[in-house]
Amino acid sequence: MNIVAKSRSLAETLRMDSREHYRIPPYQRPYSWKNQQIDQLFQDICAEDNGYYIGNILVTTQEKENDPSGATYEVIDGQQRLTTLSLFLLALWEICIEFRDDDAVAKEDRRRAEKMSTRISCRLIVDDNVTNPRLQLLRDDAVIYQELIRCIHARDEGKVENPRVKRNRVFMKRYRHVFDTLKDKDTFPDMEAISDFYDKLMDLMILQIEAPNIGDAFNIFSSLNSKGLPLTLVDLLKSEFLSMDSNQNDTQRESSLETRWEELAGIFTNADGDVDSKAFTQFFLNNYDAFESSAKGSVTKGKALYRYQDVLKRKRSASRLGGRTYMQAMIGRARAYATIIRLFDESGASSGNALLDDQEIQQLLQDLKQLESTQAYPLLLFLFVKADDLQLDKDKLSVILRAFVTFYVRRNIAEYPKSSNIRAKLIGLIRAIDGTDDSLRGEDIVRAIVHTLKDMSRNDEDFGEEILKRPIYDQNAKTTRFVLIDLEHGLQRSNHVSLSTKARPLDLDDRLPNGKPRWTIEHILPEGDLPEHWKERISPDDPSIANDLKDEYTHRFGNLTLTAYNENMQQKPFSVSEHPVSENDTHYDLSKRDYKDNGEYVGLRSPLQINTSIPKEGESIEDKESWTVHDVKRRSEWFRDEMLKRYRFPDAPEVPDVPDAN
Repeated sequence: MNIVAKSRSLAETLRMDSREHYRIPPYQRPYSWKNQQIDQLFQDICAEDNGYYIGNILVTTQEKENDPSGATYEVIDGQQRLTTLSLFLLALWEICIEFRDDDAVAKEDRRRAEKMSTRISCRLIVDDNVTNPRLQLLRDDAVIYQELIRCIHARDEGKVENPRVKRNRVFMKRYRHVFDTLKDKDTFPDMEAISDFYDKLMDLMILQIEAPNIGDAFNIFSSLNSKGLPLTLVDLLKSEFLSMDSNQNDTQRESSLETRWEELAGIFTNADGDVDSKAFTQFFLNNYDAFESSAKGSVTKGKALYRYQDVLKRKRSASRLGGRTYMQAMIGRARAYATIIRLFDESGASSGNALLDDQEIQQLLQDLKQLESTQAYPLLLFLFVKADDLQLDKDKLSVILRAFVTFYVRRNIAEYPKSSNIRAKLIGLIRAIDGTDDSLRGEDIVRAIVHTLKDMSRNDEDFGEEILKRPIYDQNAKTTRFVLIDLEHGLQRSNHVSLSTKARPLDLDDRLPNGKPRWTIEHILPEGDLPEHWKERISPDDPSIANDLKDEYTHRFGNLTLTAYNENMQQKPFSVSEHPVSENDTHYDLSKRDYKDNGEYVGLRSPLQINTSIPKEGESIEDKESWTVHDVKRRSEWFRDEMLKRYRFPDAPEVPDVPDAN
């Protein structure tokens, strides 16, 4: 087997003067990265130094006769990263054209933008031919990718063109997300910042592994992705921690610190004895940001080992018992962290922190876990570990956590601010709270956090508009499910309604034996290709556009509810007047509205409070015969009004002068 491995920068991989192509073979899956994975790659690139190693791409080579510079590489592994990097460049190309054509921009920056746009064009397309992209994607992705290239290239030449593709196609959505990320003025305020990011992209290092044929390539792929466990940051940190106590002989040191390390690792070990390496690693990163750093940015995995080496040197020189004392402190912080992130929800083990063991606090932390609030973890760890010193009791921490729930619901729906900006802002708050002679305490901390979260969020009017227009289920299904359940709980309490009985308790968070949720999201207007009865309902004048209307409205809040019978209803009609349900029916499955099981309505007539908004005002659910786009819009407005009431920031007086947390 002849394997060639080349370490190449992205600039060398996408050389401007080459005629090489990277082709995604037809047996591969389409581009599948979500915004979260794109954001993580973006954050890694921004945080790491130039020359950051981004991973491998595994290819087979097909060289063209008489054209050694025109090889085509079939991508066996690495297409998601390669496609995302190409989308970054495509967005930079479009942004550079905007800078170049803006008379308000300084001439030097306009020249820089023009030069960069020319370079990017040469990297993305071969022979200046918009129909010949260097990256050749699978058919559906390729159609959108080439349309984007065509329109941006046309604009580069002074023409205005719009992509002839639907904006709700997944690939198009991912490109718009990348574009919006790079257009963020907080991250990229000027052309210099854009240019610096381009340089970082070009300096990214890739190990390109070339196999002679597809059989050998798959053998290499299997070997690279085998069950062997690589050395992790945790393994390297363990070595550093175990060498801390220089005042003991080797045997004493290893025995003493090994015991404490095992206790630390045990906090991240599940009932089967497996250590959650990801959570363990994240603890070290969050601990450093919360307690060991004075910087306003976040430490990366690539730099964490060196940063901890410096920390451990300081601890050793500060105290004869520095190693053991610091390990004991780390154990306490780790217990707090595992509880904050709800690592093992069902364990029931005490965190050793009375505040974190409180039932209300734990429920709020569980809410934040569902809302994927990882950027908040350094600040929350800092607050709970130092609660006594900071004069924070349960009531104050509850207010802070509820403000975070409100913030993340709003953030996940509006997709603003960007994840990297959130973490930096919250780490800045840690420095502001505890980094000056007149450090904040008690109520001042609550006010500072609430005001910071509120200032970062969209205002009520803008948030309301986002609720109305976002295809929220497609954008963030986890947040959608959280909001539906949380609203239902809130409405039941405010309306003094209880749907649980002793015989039939209602638990919307209940799980099936396989661990999946029993209650899932139901689309009233169904997903997928619509059957004829739905086409006639939502577009009676022109059934041919029904699927386009479905694509636009099916994932909006107004079209969603909860059910324990999702698999049973699917594309059933809203109602069937020809075969109505009878009160005597114990089971009825002809329509979504009247679905019954064991004599109870479990479809859209179920007594959930969010279902009371399915009929319009003055109409009863049993009399409602159809479901239309107008109904989705009307009910989305109902959700907007209820969500603006439920997800409001706590009232807090103006915060006193707070040290700059930016």
